[in-house]
Amino acid sequence: MKLIEHQSSSLLIDNKSEILQERISSGLPDIQRQTRVFDRQNSQTTLAFMTLTMLNGQSPMRMLRQVLAEIEKRQGALYEAQYISTKAKAELDTLLEKDNRTKVEEAKIIKIQYEITLTSNKANGSLKDIATLMDVYDYIKKNNDIDGWGEAEFEQEEKAHHTRRGFEMLYRNLIEYGRGKEATLEYMQQYGVHVQSAIAEVSGYIEHANTLIKRGEILTSLHLEDFLDEMKDKYSNNADEVSKKLFGTTDITNKEYMTLIGEAK
Repeated sequence: MKLIEHQSSSLLIDNKSEILQERISSGLPDIQRQTRVFDRQNSQTTLAFMTLTMLNGQSPMRMLRQVLAEIEKRQGALYEAQYISTKAKAELDTLLEKDNRTKVEEAKIIKIQYEITLTSNKANGSLKDIATLMDVYDYIKKNNDIDGWGEAEFEQEEKAHHTRRGFEMLYRNLIEYGRGKEATLEYMQQYGVHVQSAIAEVSGYIEHANTLIKRGEILTSLHLEDFLDEMKDKYSNNADEVSKKLFGTTDITNKEYMTLIGEAK
């Protein structure tokens, strides 16, 4: 057997497989370079358009909170990568200091070097994600005129978010199943929306959109988003009526339990 080494990776190639050996030796450097380019799971586009809106809709406050969660997740990955890399380098140094290393130890050196490279690549990917998320965070704040925000501001938007989300889910139900699903209808009722009114609103929008499409107009998803914003503005106060009936007050949040703007250290 013949050992082919390239940087921190190794391949065992049978002596009869000279064609494979030459092909891998010539092509592997470019493959490894490209692998370092794509050192994360998601593209910037996927991260911004999908990860931040999944289950959140287009709620600015929810998207901002999701940005914080995603950054925290990647910070944890960086600390873990630092620990793994430091531990692996210590083991590598111990092996390199040894005289008369065995073949197994030589192979282990190559393996550790490769693992350190992989860890470094993943850490670099996490850094790229954090930078992207920071940019998106600034874009969202600027686009929605948000300066300081905290738990109080987040809670203030929650009723409107859930009302809007309920209409969004109902729209998808009617498009996909031709009826509102029980979970969606219960969700909307919890926030004070009469489900028959909601079905009438969404059915009317679907009919209107179908008419425009038949005329040859090309609709974007923004057409739907504008409708959902209208429904949010029209029905979000219904949640206050439910809150008053259930709890005797329209505002059940308590700022004494919250971390307010300027208090976080």
